[in-house]
Amino acid sequence: MKARVIKSIGLIMTVTTFFFQPYSATGQDIEHLKLNNKVSLHGNLNLQLEYYHASEIDPRKKEFSWLINGNPTLNLFGIQVPFSFLFSNFENKFYQPFNQFGISPYYRWVKLHLGYRNITYSPYTLAGHTMLGAGFDLTPGKFRVGFMYGRLRRSTSVDSSMYANPQLVRPGPVYKRLGYAMKVGYGTSKNYIDLIYFKGWDSEKSLSKSLKDSVQPAENKTVGLSGQVMLGKRLAWKTDLGFSAYTANSDDSKDTGNIDKENKWIKSIMSPVVTDKVSTRYYFAGETKLSYQMKKWTSELLYKRIDPGYQSMGAYFFQSDLREILFVNKFKLDSGKLNINTSIGFQKDNLKKLKTSTAKRFIGSANISYVPTLHFGINFNYNNYGITNNPLATSQGNESFKQVSNSVTLMPFFNWMNERSVKNLNFVFAYQSLSTPESSIGSIPDLNTYSVTAGYNHSWLKQGLSGNGALNYILSKTPQGDLESVGGTIGAGIPVMKRKVHLNTVLSYLSNKFDKKPNGNTFRGSLGAMVPVGTHHNFQLMINYLKNKAINTSVVENFSETSVQFIYGLTF
Repeated sequence: MKARVIKSIGLIMTVTTFFFQPYSATGQDIEHLKLNNKVSLHGNLNLQLEYYHASEIDPRKKEFSWLINGNPTLNLFGIQVPFSFLFSNFENKFYQPFNQFGISPYYRWVKLHLGYRNITYSPYTLAGHTMLGAGFDLTPGKFRVGFMYGRLRRSTSVDSSMYANPQLVRPGPVYKRLGYAMKVGYGTSKNYIDLIYFKGWDSEKSLSKSLKDSVQPAENKTVGLSGQVMLGKRLAWKTDLGFSAYTANSDDSKDTGNIDKENKWIKSIMSPVVTDKVSTRYYFAGETKLSYQMKKWTSELLYKRIDPGYQSMGAYFFQSDLREILFVNKFKLDSGKLNINTSIGFQKDNLKKLKTSTAKRFIGSANISYVPTLHFGINFNYNNYGITNNPLATSQGNESFKQVSNSVTLMPFFNWMNERSVKNLNFVFAYQSLSTPESSIGSIPDLNTYSVTAGYNHSWLKQGLSGNGALNYILSKTPQGDLESVGGTIGAGIPVMKRKVHLNTVLSYLSNKFDKKPNGNTFRGSLGAMVPVGTHHNFQLMINYLKNKAINTSVVENFSETSVQFIYGLTF
């Protein structure tokens, strides 16, 4: 283990030397280069070590884990280059990489992308998928040109050790996936048009011959069109279109019989870049939106359509087989004290009439925030999603079902503040439901949850003390029975040794019932200490314990978990 840590630290130093930055595609303008500036480095570095132990259940974490992450910024001759890194022992050879790094510096209208990047060209082509590779964006004048090439996914084998535990999910082998994307456009941030092309494919050489029979290499090509135009000063029209040709098995022979006859119009658009194969299918996805914006009011009208099965290797997930109309209004009233956001819409699936029933969804939401003074405020959230299935003539009668999901949350709060203390009292009332009749095919169990929480926080500013407490009530109604919990939480923060050490503790207890019969209890406790050393160093130690005792173990198991965390933070 010690050798692995040393190697990882060495890798971190190598990475920082080459100025890699993970996650976000940020960059630095190096136009104003000043050779007389000194080289400096500032930022933060964190080291986290954790010990974990579980009893009576399978462990949900590794027994020992470590994590190192940092966010330094290098000043190199006047160039500000922020970069970040994160390394841990969470990754192993059977899963996707956890450790990532990359950077996107820019000079004038030239931006480079190196390492792990999350680039978006349009919602239905290259849409934020993590890619390890290289690329660039060029924006001379009103021209918009982009290119990206790299690995979308590395190959993974089967972890034979997982077969020892039948309860673990065993991911199957996957090919290494590569891809590239190109974008050509013209315009500004308000008025523009972009044409996008993306290609992704699985590398057959990335898996051994013994595993190729269990998984087929796929290939995907997508063409996208994105644009926006301002119709006056306040009205904007934005459109995103995507056309996808997805080949489930790239080893298939060419298609000479026009198997996918239904989508000929999509095929005609993509014919210059696609060679038909037996498993090639064509899909369309698109959305268009009108937005009208004033100082205190914004309104949007959205139409969206996504074909069944639409997918792009440049994106992680699409909710396909969907047609949606949505009307959104946002109000900012009373000098910003009152904010009201509402939406109402309609969704429908079964666009190709391939299912035996068609689901129609009513969508509605309302979010209201009212904070008239510093001493009082209230938030209200409402969401409604409903499904009513209308069977076709070929449907069986018991396939007709309804599914309704509602959620309502009301959160009033009160504040009292002076030079000596800050006090806060808040309440949370929540309701959520998800209902489906048992006779439906693949039905989801009914679930209705009610919860009430009352919390109080008090901070003594001069002494540096803090205390908090809360009362909780939760009732979940399911087809198997009613789950009910009632209890509370108390916590405190105390500075000691002339505020050189800050101690904090939290204790919570819940008494549980199942179908109105006692079913044990749940106890959770934590103890922490924080020691700041000067202005650059910070040490933290946290101990967490969770214990659940149950009488009816068919509902929830008896178990306990203990974790100890040590965290070191450096600011420089």
